[in-house]
Amino acid sequence: MEIKNKYFFLGGSAVLGFVIILPILFIIRNSFNIEYSEIANFIDFKLLTYLTNTLKLTFYTCMFSIILGVFPAFIISMYAIKLKKLYDILFILPLAIPCYIMSFIYADFFGYQGPFLSFLNKLSNQNIKFDILNLECLAFFFALSLYPYVYATSRIVFNLIGSNYLDLSQSLGVSKFATLSRVIIPLSFSGVFSGLLLIIMEVFNEYGAVNYFGIETFSNGIFSYWFSLDNKSLAIFLSLVLIVLISILLIFNYFIKKSNLKLSFNSKLSMNNNFMGKPHLMLYVILLIPILLGFVLPLVLLVQNTLDNIHNYHFDDILNLLQNTIFLGLLSSLVIVTIAFYILNVQRSFKSRFNSIISQILTTGYAIPGAIIGLSIMLGLKYMGDSYSVLIGTVFILIYAYIFRFISVAIFSVKSSLDRQPDMLDDQAKSLELGFFKRLIKLHLPINKYAIIYAFILVFVDVVKELPITLILRPFNFNTLATQTYQYATEEMLAYSSIYSLTLIIVCTLLLVFSQLIINKEYVFRS
Repeated sequence: MEIKNKYFFLGGSAVLGFVIILPILFIIRNSFNIEYSEIANFIDFKLLTYLTNTLKLTFYTCMFSIILGVFPAFIISMYAIKLKKLYDILFILPLAIPCYIMSFIYADFFGYQGPFLSFLNKLSNQNIKFDILNLECLAFFFALSLYPYVYATSRIVFNLIGSNYLDLSQSLGVSKFATLSRVIIPLSFSGVFSGLLLIIMEVFNEYGAVNYFGIETFSNGIFSYWFSLDNKSLAIFLSLVLIVLISILLIFNYFIKKSNLKLSFNSKLSMNNNFMGKPHLMLYVILLIPILLGFVLPLVLLVQNTLDNIHNYHFDDILNLLQNTIFLGLLSSLVIVTIAFYILNVQRSFKSRFNSIISQILTTGYAIPGAIIGLSIMLGLKYMGDSYSVLIGTVFILIYAYIFRFISVAIFSVKSSLDRQPDMLDDQAKSLELGFFKRLIKLHLPINKYAIIYAFILVFVDVVKELPITLILRPFNFNTLATQTYQYATEEMLAYSSIYSLTLIIVCTLLLVFSQLIINKEYVFRS
């Protein structure tokens, strides 16, 4: 009976996977309809601008993120820092602030009419001006929001460099500096690059901030040519170029992971290395700067702006936007985590190479920017005919786009838990003649409940922060906290948007703190 059901479940998993990855196929299909005469002129005069701006913005963001994320991760991992778990929570909190909101906050604070320049002008009795709306400043604002990605991966890999490596290095008379350059940095490169890869994908995806700052990146160009200039050929072409860039990065990441040294054979792992000794006061200052700039100061500025404009808000509208946001987050997260859990369990139960390939393909969805996903779905539905094009602007198609973009988040989170589960449990369940769904509900669901909750939270946070997909595919007159914040920002009403930004950040912050508690529960449960 189990063998007969095997092909049914594998087939169901394959169909789900195929349906989810359809947006990429739509883009490829429509690439054959491009007006190449327009493309040639575009390549000569504009492509280099888009490519240069995108790569420069990405490079600067990564450099700033390394300073803000990797250095603190090294200090917390290798020095005798107290309250390490508290620092781990604090360094994750900037993820609650989307890049576009972080950029809007600081653009308002440092702008011509902002409090910073007003203070300087009063202090100096001069008319000081400087342009904050430039690529370098935007990269720094992005880094303030995104450095937790590289911090988290760096903390993991630094912890995996256990005492055995460090003790051996010291016993051989190698200095701490030499140990850092010859042991720690080479072993940690893969983990650090994994965090940087996530940052790169977020920069590629960002639209709200780059549009506000007036910087011509691929994401901004896709929006502009599709909606403002009504040039679908150039929008599709930019999407294809960006997909090629992403593919190169993913291939590069694959070879880095393949060639990197494995840390699993280190028998003496330490979650509390004190290799570098006691920290100096300056190190605590270094730790505080990213937390203050990436979370505390933006939150204070938002609270202040909210209180200053409290009389202008319509709280019924805020409540409605909050309901829309939570509705999308809950429904999308439930669907995404359920699909991911099903596909992973099919892969685990029937050991199919084909199903493994499907799950790997699905994990690439996070690498595709929201603008491309929204564009490809619209193209696909129009290609399929009028009966399908009516789905454009519905909650159904919006959630479908979220599935493609964020299912990788759920897969990675749940898979890490499932992989630690002994195969013996499945064998025993099969010997008791428990079918696939009974094993799913009675065995895998209870054992992996913390990982599932954690995946649900991460997907929820990503969905409610997502801007490009929501802007393109949302139903008519259906706004969320994210879209409302962006609309007020584009209308130069940044102060008025504060309440919507603050509400979104509070929701995300509470969930991220809860997610860290879930991780701790997972560790206790596993032990």
